[in-house]
Amino acid sequence: MTAVQHNLAARLAEVRSLSNLSQKELADKMAVSPSLISHWEKGSRIPSSAQLLELARQLGVALDYILNAEVRPHFEFRAKATRHEQSPDVERAMLDAAMQIHFVNAALRLSEKTPRPFSLLAEFTSIPDLPNLACQVREALKLNRRVTLDEFKQALSERNVFVFEWNMPWQLSGLSFRGPFTVIFINHLHPASRRLFTLAHEFAHVLFHLGRETCDPEEGGVPAVPARRDTTVSIASNQTPWEKQANAFAAEFLMPTADVEKVVLANRGRLKDAVALDAVAREFNVSRDAIFYRLVQHHVFRWQEKSTYFTGTFQPPKAPAHRIEDDEELDKQVDGAFLQLALALLNNHKISTGKLAQWFFAPPHVVDAYLGQLEADIDIAISSDNGGNDDPPPSG
Repeated sequence: MTAVQHNLAARLAEVRSLSNLSQKELADKMAVSPSLISHWEKGSRIPSSAQLLELARQLGVALDYILNAEVRPHFEFRAKATRHEQSPDVERAMLDAAMQIHFVNAALRLSEKTPRPFSLLAEFTSIPDLPNLACQVREALKLNRRVTLDEFKQALSERNVFVFEWNMPWQLSGLSFRGPFTVIFINHLHPASRRLFTLAHEFAHVLFHLGRETCDPEEGGVPAVPARRDTTVSIASNQTPWEKQANAFAAEFLMPTADVEKVVLANRGRLKDAVALDAVAREFNVSRDAIFYRLVQHHVFRWQEKSTYFTGTFQPPKAPAHRIEDDEELDKQVDGAFLQLALALLNNHKISTGKLAQWFFAPPHVVDAYLGQLEADIDIAISSDNGGNDDPPPSG
């Protein structure tokens, strides 16, 4: 079996499944027989060049993603109870995330840079041990006790973690991957306070659960052949042991126990007021939900009181057609290190602007606008360096 056949066989079935297509449905779209699709997925036959292009078009993926399977993330719901929430939009987001990881790998390869794995690993032992562990992790990341989203992203970038803020279905909070390199996705449509908690939550999965041999604590025991968990997807309502561990770490990481205890002692009589609750949430850069969760642990609230502080109905916004739709937000949504790699490759004529748009999951006009503004900013900077004179300084 050739490398192309092997990669195609490795990719095609999983992409087809995430695209919600049966072999027959894909065959009908391709105007071929279902048995031929089966042969392609087994690696016993290989499509023609024209068929490969049509496969990529029908499946809505990049051609090079189909042909390269060096890094193969498999995103799936951790919590069995929430699998019914899986929708075509969620499945599409997972497929796009898998492609983004492929694009990061491609950018590293084209830049002749060796992927650098994330070096931190930790064991979740018990809740009482979390304050010390969270403190050690904050120190390792050079973060203070009041973590902000931008500072956290920068600290992770310095540790070779790529962080993307994407427009995703509302019920999808975050995704994370740990392999030759580490990638975390958070939902840009969520408020910044929620994105911060999601980032801490997904970081906990990277720290405790991903990239190691393990077994599901729900199942118990040790599997005969330990499963290597390289990827994960997070839904806010998940309550499996891994989710509880990630939530507990995120809460301690962002809202240290000692600091929360001080707040409780100073404000216990006022914390029942919604305005005071919001003020405390802002102090820790988290949402009202997050601080309520934390204060339940400190016996200020009972879960049954939640309806008092979270009233009304909420209609989640529909996710936009693209993961990034605003050129003014592109700097924030695309990971900074990946952005610099991609722009350098563009400047060195190793990729096109069309490929850049594909890598950024943004419409071409958004990328064009971003590049135009970038060029204008560079011109302004050069003009400023020349004292506002566009002419070159005199020689001699």
